[in-house]
Amino acid sequence: MQNANSFEVLSNLNDKLPFLESCYASKPALKSGAMLSSSGNNIHLRNYHTFGRADNCHTHLTRSDVSRIHAIVFWKDDSWFIEDKSTNGIWVNDHKLVKTQIYQLKQNDVIVFSSKTSESFTMINTNEPCDLMVSIQNNYAPIYLKKPMTMVSDTCTMQYKNDKWHLIDNQHNHTIQDSEIVNISGRPYCLQYNHIEYKTVQNRPVAQSIDDLEFLLDVSDDEESVKLSINDSVQTSVIEGNRIQSQLYLMLCLARKTLADKAQGYAENNQGWIDLNLLSKELGIEPDNTRIRLHRLRTRLRDSISFSGFDACQLVQLKDGEVRLNASKIIVMKGNKQEINSGCH
Repeated sequence: MQNANSFEVLSNLNDKLPFLESCYASKPALKSGAMLSSSGNNIHLRNYHTFGRADNCHTHLTRSDVSRIHAIVFWKDDSWFIEDKSTNGIWVNDHKLVKTQIYQLKQNDVIVFSSKTSESFTMINTNEPCDLMVSIQNNYAPIYLKKPMTMVSDTCTMQYKNDKWHLIDNQHNHTIQDSEIVNISGRPYCLQYNHIEYKTVQNRPVAQSIDDLEFLLDVSDDEESVKLSINDSVQTSVIEGNRIQSQLYLMLCLARKTLADKAQGYAENNQGWIDLNLLSKELGIEPDNTRIRLHRLRTRLRDSISFSGFDACQLVQLKDGEVRLNASKIIVMKGNKQEINSGCH
């Protein structure tokens, strides 16, 4: 552990978001959208914030009567809205919401998920979301980040440059990823990005079943670059970028296996399954790292699609040591030619 005059990157905890979102501070001066749970936890809202039983939800609710994705709270047109995605419903101020209709949240609104006797969440701040450092320990307020530079301690500065936050002190200049944990003056904090993209919620493809989505993977001739386009009948989401090529190549391998099995005439429920160890060998990584990539791929898909009735865990399935892409409409293009039957290269 380094001293208080420097920082230590602890880990990237994309797979521990529910825990991080539940962390709270004692009487903080809140500056962005936030809820207070009846158990005393502050929930610092992301611009597209999920509540539910799924492990990847930003706020994890453990009760069995809560849906995997129970609700979405999002920032749009200078206001916070909530949408019911659940089986058992949502109450706002004792009024049950109409499913699929969005409801504007106001200061002091009280939200209850699934059962009116369960934990409640009160809207305590309706300001727009912003980038911030969330304290992992109790009794410490979040650090709100103001671009282009914010002093976070006597010796450390957060600088926003090239669309990334960098933590700088006398010895280091480190780029911080979303949900990464760092030590600031001896205390662990998690970075929470909140890029405001007003059209993101409106324009993402909507899926009530697997058949609603088409997955188009564009692969360069040398297979160094993969771009994923997800389409419904109206909307398209595009996932690309150098930083996430490992996730996209994993998606490509799964897509090719599904296409190959389909060409062989396998029954639909048997298509695409590949042993996790074999997949890891083909990728040249350890199985634990493959699981991490699968988790991040699911999170990426969950952020790119408006799921209703199922979620990314049913799209990228992991069962009994095997994994598959459970999709009926897959197109792989390489060098402007469509692949028909190809394994993972």
